[in-house]
Amino acid sequence: MDGRTKACPSCGASLPGNAFFCPHCAQDIHTRRSVQIPVRRWLRPLRWAVVLAGLLLLAAILYDAVTPDVYDAWGELTYTIDGNPYHLVLTFRNDVTPEPECTVKVEEGESYERTSKLFITHVETGVDAGRMFDQQIESTYVRLIQPEDNPSPVTWEQPVYQGTPAMEGLMRSYLTFTGESLGPVEVEWTLSMKNGDTIRLHQELIFEPVETLDFYPEDYPMDTIEDLRALVDRIEAEVPLPTVVNLYLPPVWYEEGLTLDGRPINLYGSVDEQNKRTAFLGPVEVTPENGSRSIVENVEFRGDGTGTGLTVEADGRIRNCGFYGWDTGLLVGGVHWADPVGCWFEDNGVGFCFDSAGDYFNYSYFEGNTFLHNEIAVDLVRVPRAKEINFRNCLFSGNGGNIHNPSDYPFNISYATFE
Repeated sequence: MDGRTKACPSCGASLPGNAFFCPHCAQDIHTRRSVQIPVRRWLRPLRWAVVLAGLLLLAAILYDAVTPDVYDAWGELTYTIDGNPYHLVLTFRNDVTPEPECTVKVEEGESYERTSKLFITHVETGVDAGRMFDQQIESTYVRLIQPEDNPSPVTWEQPVYQGTPAMEGLMRSYLTFTGESLGPVEVEWTLSMKNGDTIRLHQELIFEPVETLDFYPEDYPMDTIEDLRALVDRIEAEVPLPTVVNLYLPPVWYEEGLTLDGRPINLYGSVDEQNKRTAFLGPVEVTPENGSRSIVENVEFRGDGTGTGLTVEADGRIRNCGFYGWDTGLLVGGVHWADPVGCWFEDNGVGFCFDSAGDYFNYSYFEGNTFLHNEIAVDLVRVPRAKEINFRNCLFSGNGGNIHNPSDYPFNISYATFE
């Protein structure tokens, strides 16, 4: 014993300096030191790796949040903005059916037009959302990628807004080409969004040349209606589809009418030195199977005040024709769309009647027509999908009524003349 004393930390009793136990309160007064357990060396880099991975993940989340995205697809895609999903569709059709690829049958020497359309709908409901989505678009650009040294390059227009987005899409780009154009041609739409994102949608246009057979009066008898009917019967029996048939008619007046209800046959009239044109004095009906494309050009239809001069139930092109003295001069019916351009309607009960129960529409500029002394110049009984018809550069003069429109279909007469 060295004589030193210390107080018990629990009860305060005086104890020898080297005491480990207090006999008064029975408490252990030995001081224990805590021992630090060493960290294993291999855990240290793992701990730093976890920290680094967390930092990288956070950086990636922040980068994704502030970095614009690029979307690229063919025909259609779904794009979400502000929590709302939208369905974007490119098509050459008149409805919201994606068309990443379109094949067009082309004839040598012919010109064509197709319209690339952008539809935008709500994903959940399918309801048109074009105008709403357009508020998020900064700019839209269309370009064509086509073969080099194309002998007849495809031309196009930058997108313009449609008048009725629900029917024809938000925007459209017109493409024009010929039977000599080479394909395939890629149509690329680029939408630059206000949030910095880029949307690219693509379509491919493919040209499929078809054989064309031309029949001329110098080679085939067609001076009488009997000759012409016999030739039509022969063509329908011997010429398979999809071969295109063009009949170039002599400048004669056929005493009776003609019915084309089999394969499509195009009729092209002519004029002689005395300015006498090809004419039919009886009704003509163009109602080919499947409503195939049919052309009637430079032909006159002369009636006796009864019947219908020309009935078209096809994807018809009526160019530079004349309709005189019919109950109805031109009737577009069935479920199809046909358009008169540069035609003359005079002294008819109804000059031009549109009465189609379909939903297909095409070229809507019924321009350059003249309507003289008809009881009703134009009768819009039924027009597919209420497509607006533009009577640009048409003349209305001396008619009992100019445009009869019982169902209030949209039409444009801004550039028509009324006398």
